[in-house]
This record gives sequence, C-alpha cells and structure tokens, in this order.
Amino acid sequence: MRKQRLGSLACGLLVLSVFGCEAMAPADAPLEEAPEVAQVQSRLTAVTGFGTNPGALRMYKYVPANMPANAPLVVAMHGCTQTAAAYEATGWTALADILKFYVVYPEQVSSNNQNACFNWFEPGDITRGQGEALSIKQMVDAMKAAHSIDASRVFVTGLSAGAAMTHVMAATYPDVFSAGAVMAGIPYKCATSMTDAFTCMSPGVDKTPTAWRDLVKGAYSGYTGSYPRMSLWHGTSDYVVKNTNQTEGVEQWTAVHGIDMTADVSDTVAGYPHKVYQDAAGKALVETYAITGMGHGTAIDPATKFPGTSVACGTAGAYVLDTDICSTWQVAKFFGLDNSDTAAPSVSLTAPANNASVSGTVQVTASASDNVGVSKVEFFIDNTLVGTDTASPYAYAWNSAAATNGTHVLVAKAHDAAGNTATSASISVNVSGGISDTTAPTVSITFPTHGSTVAGAVDITATASDDTGVTKVEFLIDGTVVGQGVSAQQAGPYVFSWNTTSYAAGSHSLTARAYDAAGNSATAPSVTVTVDQNSVNFVERFSNNGPDKAGWTLTEWALDASDQTGTTGSKSILGSAVPAFNTVTKTATVSLTLSSNPRLTYWRKLDLYGANISASASFRVVLNDGTDHVVDSATKSGLGALAESTWTQRANIDLSAYAGRAVTLKFIVTATDTGSTTSRAKAWVDSITVGPPSTALDVSAPTVNVTAPAASATLSGTVDVTASASDSSGISKVEFYVDGALAETDTASPFVFTWNTALVANGTHTLMAKAYDAANNISTDNDTSITVSNAAGGTTTATFASIAAEDGYVKANADGSSAAVGTFSTPALGKGADALLNRAFFSFDTSALPDTATIVRASLKVTLSSASGDPWADPTGNTLTLDLKNGTFGAATTETSDFTATATATDVADMVKFTTGAQSSTDFNTSGLAAINKTGKTQARLRFSLNPTGTRYLFLTEGSGAVLTVEYK
Repeated sequence: MRKQRLGSLACGLLVLSVFGCEAMAPADAPLEEAPEVAQVQSRLTAVTGFGTNPGALRMYKYVPANMPANAPLVVAMHGCTQTAAAYEATGWTALADILKFYVVYPEQVSSNNQNACFNWFEPGDITRGQGEALSIKQMVDAMKAAHSIDASRVFVTGLSAGAAMTHVMAATYPDVFSAGAVMAGIPYKCATSMTDAFTCMSPGVDKTPTAWRDLVKGAYSGYTGSYPRMSLWHGTSDYVVKNTNQTEGVEQWTAVHGIDMTADVSDTVAGYPHKVYQDAAGKALVETYAITGMGHGTAIDPATKFPGTSVACGTAGAYVLDTDICSTWQVAKFFGLDNSDTAAPSVSLTAPANNASVSGTVQVTASASDNVGVSKVEFFIDNTLVGTDTASPYAYAWNSAAATNGTHVLVAKAHDAAGNTATSASISVNVSGGISDTTAPTVSITFPTHGSTVAGAVDITATASDDTGVTKVEFLIDGTVVGQGVSAQQAGPYVFSWNTTSYAAGSHSLTARAYDAAGNSATAPSVTVTVDQNSVNFVERFSNNGPDKAGWTLTEWALDASDQTGTTGSKSILGSAVPAFNTVTKTATVSLTLSSNPRLTYWRKLDLYGANISASASFRVVLNDGTDHVVDSATKSGLGALAESTWTQRANIDLSAYAGRAVTLKFIVTATDTGSTTSRAKAWVDSITVGPPSTALDVSAPTVNVTAPAASATLSGTVDVTASASDSSGISKVEFYVDGALAETDTASPFVFTWNTALVANGTHTLMAKAYDAANNISTDNDTSITVSNAAGGTTTATFASIAAEDGYVKANADGSSAAVGTFSTPALGKGADALLNRAFFSFDTSALPDTATIVRASLKVTLSSASGDPWADPTGNTLTLDLKNGTFGAATTETSDFTATATATDVADMVKFTTGAQSSTDFNTSGLAAINKTGKTQARLRFSLNPTGTRYLFLTEGSGAVLTVEYK
C-alpha cells in the first residue's frame, strides 16, 4: 500500500471569517482512497427558544451529572469552519465533568457567515443589545433560568473568530462575564468592516492604550462596575492573526483596568513565557501566554491528565494543537474553576483574652473555618512564626517564661488547600515572670543629614532596634513631638512626612525617640537642618501658554492636554518619534544652573513599541555639562511594548556630581525601525523639580537568608521554608526558589513559603531566597542544600522516544498468515488497500529507569503522519489498543512473527480517535506498568481490537513521534 500525504491547511480560521478560501489544486495523490471526513461524536444538547436570538445563532449546552447548586458557567466559542461539537476537542466538556461547571457552546450558521465564523467585525453584531452579541447573552440568561448558576462566575472563551467574539462579550457585557480567555484573538472593535478586518489580522492595528480603553468603555456607556479579568494566549508563529494583537490586547485591558503595562510576574509555564499584570492588591487582572513556535490554534496537551483523573487535556486536530501545555486547565485555574475555591478562611484567636496578664506556659488557641477546609493554622508572636497546627482544635503551647516581661502581640493565620489565607485580629498580652528587660533601644536619624538644606515635603527617616523589639518611634521637631513614624518593616526604617512649608525659614532641630515593650526608651542625637524654600531652584508645571520657566527649546516636542497636576490651565509636554525605515530622535531641552546637592524629580508616561524583533524604542533623560550624562532611561528592544498608561513619578535622581554647574537638561525619545513604519517612542513629561533631596537615596541591597530548614536537613511532606530579610528602606517582597525555579513570593514579614516536597523527586534539592527593597535593590542568599525523602510520595517523570531503526509494522491476514514487514518508514495501523491488516511496533530503551523504581503511571503518545478512512468506525466502536513486551517480541527490529507474538501484557491502554497531530493513550493498567522493563528494552504493539472490513488505515511517525512517559517513585 502507498501512504496518503496530508495536504496543508491553506486558510486560517479568522481569514475565513472575512474571506473564503479559493479552490486549491490537489498535490500528486497516491493511488488509494481519499480520507473520510471525521464525524464528531458529541454529548451536547441543542437548546431552542432561548430568546429572540437576533443573531440567529445555534445554542448547545453541556450539563454534567450531579451538579451542585450555584455552579459556574463557561461560554466556549469555536473558530471558523468549526462547530460547537468540534470545539469540544479543547477539553472543556471533559473538564466540566471533573470540576462541575456548565458549558454553553454557541454555534454559527452558514446563512450568517458562509464559513461559520462569528461576525466579530460587523457593527450590528458587536454592539450591546444587538445581533450575535445579544444572542450569546440570551444563552447565558437561558442557562440561569434553567439551572442553578452563580451569576458572579460566568466566563467566556474562544478561538480565533470566537476569540475576537470573546473580546466583544467582555466589552459589551461586563456585567455578565467575570473573566475571559482569548485564543489568538483581536482586540475589541479593532475592525468595523471587512476591509478593516484584514489589517487587524496582519500586521495588526496600533492604537494607544487610552484609545483601546475608550473603545471598551464606550461599549456600555455609563457602566461603573468592574470589568472582566482577561487571559490572552497567542502563538509566536501565528501568521493568520499576528501576535502583535496580543500586545494590543494587553494595552486594551490593562488600560481598562487602570493598571500599568509592566508585568508584575514574568515566569514560564510548561516552558512558555507567562506574564501577569496585577492591581495594587496583587490580584491578577490580565495575563498572557506566548506559545513559542505555535501557529494558529488553541494549545492543548493530551499527555496531561486533568488532576485526579485519567482524562486527557483535549484531542489534537485542526487548530487544536498539541503543544505540551494545557490551555484549558490553565484558563480554568485563572477563572478559579479548580475546586471553585477563591474564598479565604476565617480565623480568630480564642485564648488568651486581649490584654490578659500571662506567665509560664500559655495555651494559645484559635478557631478557624473554611468553605472547603482549613489546611493549617500558623501562630505568630511579635510577628515571628512560632508554631503551626494542621488539625482542629488549633493550639500552640507558648513558654512565656522565655519571653521578656511586658507587652507582646499574638496573631493567627489560617490557610486552606487552595492557598487562600486569612489573618486574625491581633491581641496583646502582658507577660510577667519572664525575662526582665532593662536594655534601651538604639535609634538614629538617617535622613535628612546634619547641616543639610530642605524644602517642601521631606521624609524624616530613622532606624531603631532593640533586643526584644521596638514598639514605637516618635519624631520631634524643635523638641516637640510631631507624630509617630510608620515602619516600613519589622525593624524599620521609621518614616515621618514633614511639610517644611509650615515652618519658618532657618535652622530647626530634628530627633527621634524609640520605645520597647518593657517601656525602655532612647533618644537619637539631634540633627540640625535649614529650611529654605528658595533652595528649590527649578520648578516647571507647563501651562496653556507654554513653559513656566525660560530657557526651553521645544521645537521637536509639543504641549499636550494630558496633565499630571489635574489643575485647570495646566498641560504637559509630549515627544513622539515614529520612524519610517530609519531612526528618528526628538529632543526637548532647558538650561539651568544647579544648586548644591541637587536632586531631579519629574513625572512621566511612556508608550514605547517595537513592531518587529530588530526595532527599538527608548526614552532618556540626559544632563549635559559639556558632556552628555544619562541620568534616567527606559528602553524597549525588539517586538512588543513598554508602556506606562498612568503618570509615574521618578523621584530624587541624584545630580550632586554636577552641583553648581550651568547645565542643559534634555528629554529625548528615539525609535529605530528599518522594517516598517509602525514602531514608536512616545513620552509625556510634567512637574519637573530640581532642588534639595526630599528622601534618602538608597543604593544598598537588602540582606536575606533562609532560616529554615537548616542546611543538609532531610525533609518530607509539607514544610515551611522561612527567610529573614532586612533593609534600611524596607523589604517589598521575598521570592523563594526551588532548584533555581521561582516557587512563591511573599510580600509581608514573616516571609514564609509552604512547600509540598512530595511534588519533587527524592534526593538533593536547593532552596534560595531573593529579597527586594523599596528602591528595587536585590540580593540573594547562598543556596541551602537539603534532601527530600518521601517514603510514599514524590515522583519522577521520565520520557523515552522510540528507536526509529527498530520501529515498523507488520501486515498479515487476521490469523497471522501471509505476514510481511511493511516497507514504509512510518508504522501503519488498520487495513490497507491490499486487504491485509497492519499492526505497528515501537521500541524503547527504558534501562535508564532505576532498578528500585516503583512505576506508578505511564502512557504512550504517538503522532499521526497521514490517514485514509476511519478505522475507529469500522466496525462501530472499534478501539485502538496497546500491548507491551518486557524486552522484545523477537529480535529488536520488526519481524513477521511479531504480528502474533506473545506479549507480556495485552490491552494495557486505549487510544481515542484522533485525526491530526499527536494523541496520548489512557494511563496503562496495572499489568502494563509491570511490563515496563527497567533493565533493557520495552516494546509496544498497537492494533485495532476489531478488524476493519474496508480500506481504513493510519500511518504514525517513528522515532521522536512516539514517546513513552513513565512516572515512578
């Protein structure tokens, strides 16, 4: 028999939504039957009469068995040429069974669009209350009427045209959807005509974040509620919908949410770049996945089994691409569908009572509850973790005799299995019979320095320490207490904001007084400063008439209505460099003479964008005293954007090296693009001040150290990894790393990471902590080496590609007669045109498995090369099954006797129907696990359980196309 070569798909899903494919001349075809069109078997239920349905769409729903009350709902939309049933291949239906949520699959009809695409570019279909958008909203309403659905947990996702429609639904119905996930989509209202649609797809449309935001805000005029969180996925090799649309999508939705475009988290998931954009509370509002090398489609990973099951993440097919990352599962987690638990526990301290006097051993108890379950309660004394209890009643026995006499603060923190936490209200107790403390704290003023000149708002900063802890720091000006300092961290520094304009010009005395729990106090040596408002020698706010100060040259920059101060009649300046296959630089300058110890403070917004990998865009602040000195800058190199959509202050930039000199201050934007005309460098600048420092400069890195577990410790189960960190300007966060990979981030002391060691293999591992201070100085501790030893937990996963030289297939009659080794390099399955049956063989060298390994899970993934017909359907219910041989069936290479040779284990796994790409088997059964050879080779025989009557067969890819995955302890 001859192999069928599968032609490439000539049109992408989104292209079809605006332009039909021309007829394609076939390639030279082999002399065999053409492949049949796969019939998708679906568990969906058609729903009619769900509303007025102005968009004339079809509605399908999936309702899992045994649904709980108040369950979530996911709306999933297909791409062009697809159907609702076909989009089940992404795994949403299967996952709904596991996590218990409803699914609605809208479906386009050919009378609306000849290629079954949602009309994402038609104004009448993307407007609230009209067309297809309203039809989809009515589907949600119908589900709410028929089922118990949590209105706060309704989500929307889609591919290509369905992804563009996801943007539409998130923009037009923010009161309906709480989050959306876009698979290769286009921002809302990029196109309002067929002509626009082509440009949006490639090369994409460049708008400012504000312009994108306004399109969304205008979709539901007057709406003041929250907008959906968005997860944006795109292949970097998508030439149907260019991945510049992902960048524009980020601009649109970060601007809608009022957050900046600087990622708060940049990591990798399954090896792919992942970024998260958070609000001030740390909530993820926008995230992106850049799937390196992927074309146009939805990313799945059939080798991934949904947690706690043997159900694969999707089935590879047209535009449903096996890329070794399960977008369905990752999006479900982003939506909060994994256990549907986003509710924090509740916790309170029940003993001792607030303000109680205690001595000796004190039983500290807490009450905690959670909608799913409390995993542990931690106890803290004076902000230090002292104990953990994992079972109710939650308690810690505190030896107060080892504490100092005086006041101590107790707090409890509860955790649930989903990682939600809650902290109790604190209580204070008075210890007697403990250690007597007669040692006073130490305290000193660190800013401003003695003899300095100050003006405007100044941060007075003090450091204080004590052997038992500082309870408060007071600040005194000219001997009068003016307020208490706010501690940036447990040991300071303590800061008080002083408005010097309320004080007379001249000399003033500053000091600080620190107290500990025992009532001991100490006063810092005083610092004398001079208040002089005239020491601020340059202030520029920009008015409607232009700069307030003389000496400006603005011929290449312009006044702009965007204003940082919010004052009527005030403006900013805007520099814009847009290259046309060249480099463009635009400069604004002002001349001034610097005072002693000068600092530069200014406000800016940036929009730096590169349209391709060779482009660059930059903003620089330069001080020229005869030579250019760059004192502040931001650069975006290559494809992508660096944007600050809100005003950002750049404070206290040190210019003291140029004190007393006549200088030129320059603001410069530069963009280079030799390949297009769409890159840009834009900057808005306002509220420029040059004067004495208002805060201390911080160039010192923090100190950080992993304090537990100890080096060389042997660990098992779940352990708390703790770190101590300190810095004069405060710790902003501590990151914990396991074997060099970021595991968790903690933003508040005590810095703790709860680590489940069962998730890593037994053996040696390294732990590291990285601390960041408020000035973004960074330091790391040395790696702490520990050993994980879990007797019943901790697994290792090994993968083995087949040995291409030993792979092959045998064709024979049903009884094994007339057997012959196939002559094609790609192993065959099913029944060929010569009426012989085919069985495929793959050989794996599994000797690298430890002799002592206990294999707990295994599966085989194979890759389709080509096909003719559907052997799964001949006869109906046919199954592709798998036999294993511990060793080889005969010789290592394929031979005729292998067709009927005895296997060590038969029918160890099945492989569901697939029509393109790769597909993983079900998990091997117990006999299959036992058949894997840990000292040599393991061979697999694939066969259909029933013999097809017609010519229906598959060709599979040998070598790296067949991968055996083994998980062992």
